[in-house]
Amino acid sequence: MPDLHVYHVHDANLRLADAILRRDPSDIFIVLTRDPVARFVSAFEWDLHSKSVDGDGRRLQNEVWGRIFGAFRSANELAEALTDPASKRRQLAFSAFTASKLHMQFDLGWYLPPPIAAELPAGRTHLIRTERLGSDLARFLASQDLREVEAPVTKNDYKHRLPEDRVTKTLSDLARRNIRLASHGTYATLSLIESRLTDPEATVLG
Repeated sequence: MPDLHVYHVHDANLRLADAILRRDPSDIFIVLTRDPVARFVSAFEWDLHSKSVDGDGRRLQNEVWGRIFGAFRSANELAEALTDPASKRRQLAFSAFTASKLHMQFDLGWYLPPPIAAELPAGRTHLIRTERLGSDLARFLASQDLREVEAPVTKNDYKHRLPEDRVTKTLSDLARRNIRLASHGTYATLSLIESRLTDPEATVLG
C-alpha cells in the first residue's frame, strides 16, 4: 500500500490525533483492538521479555523498569496492587499504567482517547479485532482490492525464556476488576467504536 503509516508508541497518540483531525478525505484508518484484560497480561510479559537484557526477565534495561518488574512478579500481582493499601506499592503499579513508557501504558485508550476516536471518519475506518484477526483482516483486504494474505502468528514463543512464576496463567477477580477500572479510556473507546458498527459482523465504522 502506498503511504502506509504505522502509529506505534513514543508520540504515536499525538501523531494519530493530528492525522485524524486533519480530515483528509483520502485517508483510510485501520484500528486494531484486543480484549483489554488479555492485552494487559500480554503486554506485561512481552515488556518483561523485551526490556530485559537477555530476554529472560532477570536484568532490566533501566532503573524504572527494574523497579516495576522487581516489585511485581506477574501481571496478576501488578493489577492487584492498583488497590494495595500500601501507597508506594499502589503508586508504582499505577505508574506502570500511566508513565512507564512500557506497552502496559500504551493501550487503546492512550492511542485513541474517546474524543479522538469519535472523530474517526465513517466509511473509511476499518476495525480489525485480534480475536477475529483472520476474518477481519480478510474483509479489509477485500474492501481495498488487495491480495489476501495469511494473518500474522503470535509471538508467544518468547515465553519459554521467562521464569514460570512470571507468566500469568489465571487472573484473580480483583486483578480483572482493577484492570477494567484503570483502563477506563480504553473501555470507553471500545464502546464508542462498537456503537458505530451496524451489526456484530461489521468491520467498517458508520
